[in-house]
Amino acid sequence: MYWIMATELQDDDEIIIYETPQYIEVHDLSFEEGEKITNTYPEISLNYEKEPGEVFTDNLAALGCHGLVINEKIRQKIKELDINNLQYFDLKLIEKNTKKETIDYKIANIIGAVNCLDYDNCDLVLSSTGSILFIEKLAFIDLDEDKLPEIFRLGEFLPLIVVNDRIKQEFEAEGFTGFVFYRPEDYS
Repeated sequence: MYWIMATELQDDDEIIIYETPQYIEVHDLSFEEGEKITNTYPEISLNYEKEPGEVFTDNLAALGCHGLVINEKIRQKIKELDINNLQYFDLKLIEKNTKKETIDYKIANIIGAVNCLDYDNCDLVLSSTGSILFIEKLAFIDLDEDKLPEIFRLGEFLPLIVVNDRIKQEFEAEGFTGFVFYRPEDYS
């Protein structure tokens, strides 16, 4: 079984960072294309402001990074699970007021995009060019887990991440924060 893995906050005290790192903005980088990035990049810095009582999640909602922003615990679990279709890019988080630096997080680029929508059973809002603007109802074709990666981007709508049941179960067992898993038919 495959699931949609979404970056979502569960509590009001979880930090969300909207700012785009200057390096990503200047170079128009995206880590959401499902393709291997062959260029090398210096450590990317991101300034943020942490309000009193706010906490970091394991998968940080850093929207301007254009990809997953995950901590060392998640990276170690991915390594332990022998999942090899991710690249990591260094990220330094700098709190604006205290100048405290955090280097525990990296931007993860998922390599692999699979076209697997069952259009007959989906309810999609499409642009005039046919690209997906919004998903009302999502359905996959029958997926052969033996032939697909355990984690990949949805080829028809690259912002969505699809994971198999093993990843979902392992991440939930570890109690990783910042993720919500949806059955395709429950995602909208």
